[in-house]
Amino acid sequence: MTVPVARLRISNGDVVDVDRAVVIGRAPEARRFNDTEQPRLVTVPSPHLEISSTHIEVRPGSGADHGSAVVTDLGSTNGTVLVQPGLGPEDLAPGGAVQLIPGALLDLGDGGTIQVTSP
Repeated sequence: MTVPVARLRISNGDVVDVDRAVVIGRAPEARRFNDTEQPRLVTVPSPHLEISSTHIEVRPGSGADHGSAVVTDLGSTNGTVLVQPGLGPEDLAPGGAVQLIPGALLDLGDGGTIQVTSP
C-alpha cells in the first residue's frame, strides 16, 4: 500500500488521493504506461469541451520531489494554469513536471479546477 503524497479536490466534488499516477481529463485514457501499476483515471466534466480528453497527470514525485506530488500537462489543447500559494498564475509547459505544494490550484479551463491539499 502506497502512502498518498497529496489529495486532489476536484470542482465536481470528487476527492482523489495521489498514491500513484492520476490521469485527469474529459475522457482520460491510460497510454504510454507499461509498468504494472495502472494509473487512476479521473473524468472531469467539460460542457464546452475546453478540457482535453487526457489533460494532465498528477503523480508522486521522485528524487528531489519525493514526498510531494508533481503535475504534468499532457499536451492539452487549451493548457493548464497552476496557481501556487504566494505565487502568481503559471501556464504549465506541456511535458514538464512541476512540483505541487499544498494549497495549489490547477485550472483546467471550462470551470474545472483542482485544489491540491495534504493527504
